[in-house]
Amino acid sequence: MYASDPYRQACTALQHGDTAPALHLLAASRGDATARIHAIAWLTKDTTSRLPQLEAQLGQDPWNPELWLLVGAMQSTAGFEARGAARINDTSSEQIDGLLHHTTRARESLRRAAELLPDDPAPWFELMSCALGASSYQGEVHDMWKELVRRGGDVSYQANRLRLVTLTEKWYGSEAECFAFARERTRDLPPGHPLLALIPLAHIEAYVELRSSDNVLRRVWAALRYLSKRSVRAEIDPASDRLLAGSLDFASHPASPEAHQAFACVYADCGELERARWHLERSGDIPTWPWGYFGDDDEGFDRARERAGLPPRRR
Repeated sequence: MYASDPYRQACTALQHGDTAPALHLLAASRGDATARIHAIAWLTKDTTSRLPQLEAQLGQDPWNPELWLLVGAMQSTAGFEARGAARINDTSSEQIDGLLHHTTRARESLRRAAELLPDDPAPWFELMSCALGASSYQGEVHDMWKELVRRGGDVSYQANRLRLVTLTEKWYGSEAECFAFARERTRDLPPGHPLLALIPLAHIEAYVELRSSDNVLRRVWAALRYLSKRSVRAEIDPASDRLLAGSLDFASHPASPEAHQAFACVYADCGELERARWHLERSGDIPTWPWGYFGDDDEGFDRARERAGLPPRRR
C-alpha cells in the first residue's frame, strides 16, 4: 500500500478529521464486496478518536448508510481497544465492561446500516467482529457469517481471515475446524489469489496456541520448531508458490499485500529469508496482520525487511 492508494489516503484524511474521503470511498464501493469490506477494515485503523465527530454527523445525515457503517465499525473497534489483547482470564472487569458498552452501541449502528442497504455484506462483517468479542447469544458469530455469505461477502479477504479466527480453539471452534476451513477455501483458487494466505494464517494460529501453552517445554518447542516442521512446510510452501506464480495477475487486488505479508511473517520467523524476501517485495510498506501477534507490528515488519536484505521502507 503506497501513498497513492485510496484506502490509505482516506484513512489518513479521517485521522486528521476529514471524513469526506472515507464516506466517498465507501459510497463508491457499493456492490463490490471485496472493495467495501477492505475499505471498512482499513478505515478503522487508528481512527477511533474521530468517533465523536462522526456520531455528531449522524444528527445531520441520519439516512446515510456509509456513515452508519463507519460509526458502527469504529464503535466495534473501540470495544476491542477497551478490552485489550490479553486472553479472557487476564482481562479485567473494567475492560470487559468497556467492550460490552461499545459493542452494544456498534450493533445498533450496524443494524441500522443493514436496514438502509439490505444487500450490503459489510455490516455483517462488522457484526461478526462484535460477536467474536462479545457474543450476545450462542452461535451468533456463525449466524453473522451466514448472513455475510448470503450477501456475497465471502469473497473478501478480511471476512475470510476473521472467519478463520472465529473457528480457532481459543474462540468458537477447534484447530481441526480452522484448518478444514483454510483448506476448503483455498483448494480451487487460481494462482495469485490472496485467499491462499489462509494456509499460513491457520498455521500461525496453531503456532500461537502452542506458544501460549502452560507447558514450558511445549512453548519452547513451538518457538523453535513448529513453523520449520516438514509437515507444516509441506503445506505452506506450495501455497506460497501458488501465490507467487500469479502475483502479477492479482497485483491490483487490495488484499494482495496482506496475503504476501502472511507468508513473509512465517518465513521470517523460521529464518527462510530468501522466501521471506520474495513476499516482502510484494507486501507494500504498511505492516498488516499477523505481525502484531508477535510484538510491535512496525518493529517486526522492519526487522524482517532488514534481515531479508530490503531497504528501509518509505514512511
